[in-house]
Amino acid sequence: MNRRFVILAVLLLCFLPGPATAAPVVTEISGVDGAPLGNVRAHLSLVQAENLETISVWRLRQMTTDARDEVRAALRPFGYYRPRVDVRMTEPESDEQPWRVRIRIDPGPPVTIARSDLRISGEGADDADIEQWRRDWPLSEGSVLHHPTWETAWRGLTDIADTRGYFDHRFRQRRVLVDPDRNQAEIDLHFDTGQRYRFRGFASEPLPFSDRLLNRLNIIEPDEPYTRQRVDEQREVLARSGLFDRIVVEEQREAETGTVDLHYRLNPRPPNSYRATVGFGTDTGARLQLGWIRHYLSSRGNRLDSGFGVQQSDSEYVLRTEYLHPRGSDPGDFLTASAVLRRQQDNFRFNDEDKREAIFDSFSGRREQVELRFGRLEERLFFQDRFQALEERLFVAALNESFDAFREARFSEENEALLAANPALEDLLKTETNTLALGAEWRLPNISGTGFFTEGQVLEARLLAAHESVASDVSFAQAFVRGRWHHLLTDRHKILISGEIGYTEADTIELDLALDDRFLNLSITELPERYRFKTGGDRTVRGYGFETLSTNRNGANHILTGSVEYEYRFGENWSLAAFYDIGNAFNDWNERKLKRGVGAGFRWYTVIGPIQVDIAQALDDIDTPWRLHFSIGTRLL
Repeated sequence: MNRRFVILAVLLLCFLPGPATAAPVVTEISGVDGAPLGNVRAHLSLVQAENLETISVWRLRQMTTDARDEVRAALRPFGYYRPRVDVRMTEPESDEQPWRVRIRIDPGPPVTIARSDLRISGEGADDADIEQWRRDWPLSEGSVLHHPTWETAWRGLTDIADTRGYFDHRFRQRRVLVDPDRNQAEIDLHFDTGQRYRFRGFASEPLPFSDRLLNRLNIIEPDEPYTRQRVDEQREVLARSGLFDRIVVEEQREAETGTVDLHYRLNPRPPNSYRATVGFGTDTGARLQLGWIRHYLSSRGNRLDSGFGVQQSDSEYVLRTEYLHPRGSDPGDFLTASAVLRRQQDNFRFNDEDKREAIFDSFSGRREQVELRFGRLEERLFFQDRFQALEERLFVAALNESFDAFREARFSEENEALLAANPALEDLLKTETNTLALGAEWRLPNISGTGFFTEGQVLEARLLAAHESVASDVSFAQAFVRGRWHHLLTDRHKILISGEIGYTEADTIELDLALDDRFLNLSITELPERYRFKTGGDRTVRGYGFETLSTNRNGANHILTGSVEYEYRFGENWSLAAFYDIGNAFNDWNERKLKRGVGAGFRWYTVIGPIQVDIAQALDDIDTPWRLHFSIGTRLL
């Protein structure tokens, strides 16, 4: 009997009609746009059902019924509490067509703020940042109630409290009362900041550095009011010290005393680091650089930075070293001692600025420079919101410089004839100058990103002076300012602007040279060659040879240059560039004769630095062909 009943039930189920199905649904919404429309679509089940291949007619009708409540809920965050919603569903004429649901919305007038009661109590009631938050309160009386704005505003207050050290803050009241019938709302926001925590001290695990050095690196004073910015600055100071390869700053709060202790987890970096780089440029030829940094010579944190470089052009060799000794309690304050030794084959030239070819053959000789500097390096945090630390160097520089064209005596017949006809030249072809100068240098960077995406500004300035009455063979005073600005317009477009200006108060030597039917007025500054200005080449005024722009091509007292470059990135690490350069170095400020160059090129950003190729035309020397400028890697030391 039971078996017959089961068979009968199965047969009945087989003949019952299944649930009706429908093709996909299309939802059309009118009456709202922008953010309200986006929120409505996000809330509607009908919109979500558009991604289904089929749906039962029963479920579709249920969704249509629910649409009114879903629309009302979606519009409330924007202040619309009494919208009129008309929903109509249209059955398709064939199975291949979708069902259509048309939703017409009249949002009606939005709810406005009738009363906004903000109260701040606790130690932070007069805090400047919290006062600014009050002044910026977006939901004042008469404004439209906007729930996302309300949510952002009160959460912003808690963020400020946490950032400023009010860790025990709480809302005594936080509510929005809405009267839909009157389209009005009342806001009550009562916030108690509680006490403000203060820094108490710091601790760290055992390190191979003296307590004096660690105290020097700690910039936060005991009982200083807590701010998250100060913790970030402390972390940055530890990173800039160059002593650690891992830095973690942990905060430990004690509610009973209202204090915060900092715990530093620091891993000392290896004491030595080495580097070797190679490069090439049309200005310099091949070049090689070797470097060694001893990050700490002792537990006091004193440091030694040394390097050696050689480049093919002029057979130039450079050896430099700098010692930094911590001074005082400021982590960015050092006493410095440095030395630079440079030797190169150089030429004494006889060029007329208005002519391309030299008037007479140049004299080749060896130039040697030894410079010792003693001074002070200090990092100052003047413009923390826009720039990194200002690097200031005050120093005394002792320079011995010599040039000797007679050492090898490789004179051409013209050299010998010129020297015989103009014996006054001899004093310029074999010189030795001793200079004791007082100087100051400033560097203010703000750089971020890598490769093409490097952007920011770098400002540099220098003052230098010497006098014959104080152990110097020459007297001069010099001022120099340089700036570079890289700005990303989009992720593919970039503009680069740079410029420099330098002025020197120094005497010049004037000689009128003659040989056969050739004449030249030779103007030579008395400045040591190390302090003379020159320009032209791969990185300055392109279209002209390396350092060929100066009075008679022997360096000058003054300089003025500028450059504008546009760069377009067409691949991950590739870009095209177009540029306009202008500038010159000269002895007479009233006869600047600025030279112009234009051109184009491409850049390939690699792990060793950008590979740069430019083709430039000298606009003030149009008889010369286009000049190729090519460089890989960084300059010589």
